[in-house]
Amino acid sequence: MRVLGTYYGATLLNENTLEETNMKNKIELEYYATEKSVCIKSKKEIYYGISIVKKEYCKSNIKFEKYTVEKISTNKRRIKDIMKILKSCKVTPIALEDVLNDLMKQNMCKIAC
Repeated sequence: MRVLGTYYGATLLNENTLEETNMKNKIELEYYATEKSVCIKSKKEIYYGISIVKKEYCKSNIKFEKYTVEKISTNKRRIKDIMKILKSCKVTPIALEDVLNDLMKQNMCKIAC
């Protein structure tokens, strides 16, 4: 199995959330920090990104959905702060890019979900 990155945490969508979205199956969201080394002018930089994996537990199988955004920042602490927001807001893979764009525009000012 391919390593997705450093595991940050997971969250379950509760029954109220599932009812709002007309979903009936249990859904788990997992959050990972990714790393990518890049050489720029003979200097090695580490860029951090984020992956979200959605697991939807159907009757006899599990449906997976994954989305990754690479090279978000060279600041590991900033990635951890972003992941805290993503997890608490239960951001899904399909919404990751839009949410990241909004966070970057707001420069991660106090965001409440």
